[in-house]
Amino acid sequence: MKTNSLKYILLFFVFAAFYACKDDIGESSIDDYFLNYEINEIAVKSDIPVGAYLYNPKAALLDDEERWIRLTEERVEADGNVGPYVRPSLGQYGLDVDTLGAQSLQKIIDWGNQAAIDFFILPAVSEERNRLYPGNFATGDSAFVNMFQMKNDTLPAVDLKGMKFALMVNMEGFCSGLSNNELLENTAPTHILQTELLYPDREYLPEEVPETKVVLDTVISRVNQLYDYYKRVSDYFSDPSYFHTNGRPVVIIRNPDRVYTADSKQLYDAIRQVVREHTGKEIYLIAQQQEWTPPARFHFFHMLGKVDAITVRNMCNVGGGNWERTYILPQMMNENLKYNREYALKTYGIDFIPPVSTSYNYYPLNATSYGDPQVAKDPEEFKKYCNVAKMNLGNNPMVIVDAFNNWETNSAIEPADEGYGNGYGTLYLDLVRQQFKR
Repeated sequence: MKTNSLKYILLFFVFAAFYACKDDIGESSIDDYFLNYEINEIAVKSDIPVGAYLYNPKAALLDDEERWIRLTEERVEADGNVGPYVRPSLGQYGLDVDTLGAQSLQKIIDWGNQAAIDFFILPAVSEERNRLYPGNFATGDSAFVNMFQMKNDTLPAVDLKGMKFALMVNMEGFCSGLSNNELLENTAPTHILQTELLYPDREYLPEEVPETKVVLDTVISRVNQLYDYYKRVSDYFSDPSYFHTNGRPVVIIRNPDRVYTADSKQLYDAIRQVVREHTGKEIYLIAQQQEWTPPARFHFFHMLGKVDAITVRNMCNVGGGNWERTYILPQMMNENLKYNREYALKTYGIDFIPPVSTSYNYYPLNATSYGDPQVAKDPEEFKKYCNVAKMNLGNNPMVIVDAFNNWETNSAIEPADEGYGNGYGTLYLDLVRQQFKR
């Protein structure tokens, strides 16, 4: 109520100022307002490649009973319950490396094919700081990828049915401690200790810690650890299900603005060279920026680094307090994405990949976000968001759905029980297919 009151007060002053100045500026019309236009339906002349971020919702949301309640409880704003009131069709599932996880993944793949998604971007893989290549993925990350690749003999086979996958590297943990005063090239090297049992034939009690000795102390620079990180990612490029665009394997960089480096162009050139020597392939790097951010902000990062393309996160996340974006969101999205696309191409020669999202509701993840702007699911509005994406395709056309199953912010096209609350069944799967395929 407070927000609406402020809005009407602001409108009063706007109209008062308009009529006070009317004699000076002449007749005006709402038709002259630069955001006063319709988002028209754009026919698809050829199939547009579609990627979608895949989350493991168990760790983020569905394994937390309070968050699950906020997702599924009836929406009663007077009581502060402002969640989306939906229930995922798969229930409280996780993509654990077990039988139930494999069964959930199979259903997700089937739904992805129903939506005509071309590739899933798997949950971001993180670097293991104290292990050498090829063991330098965080525990569990490679195991999940192996499950997607059908390389786990103990689980039911997952039939991809033509679905591809791509990897996303998370630079947040890798770049911990870096800043403009602490560049990657200047950080202290890492000592990686390799040990073996001091008494290999001894039997230890369960509460005892086996004694070990150091047999090798490897010193490696943080820069070389970064190269080994990408080298490990590139081991998957030979998989027939790995997604390529124009023959080049796609990798998405999450948090690229954390990579504080003395020379980003030199760094990214070296990454490409490492992958080229290891696989014989030219990597296609996509830097993922925060939503609503201008590319010039990252001049010294991935822009000068000359990644192949940039994308942005969920544009339905309008940010705290930015209510004005919600009133004409499709038009505001279009202007922002158009600016990103044009500026990146003209200034740096870097392509653009538009995102498309259904909605945004932060309440399931964080109850204290009550009062922040929300964007509810609406199929007619979603069609407009899809057409905004089609209006802002890059030279290498592609869109990324953010996301397939991000339930913590209700940013999902994954089916929700149609007979429960605001459930919508497979509606958004069908809309994605209709909007981006002939």
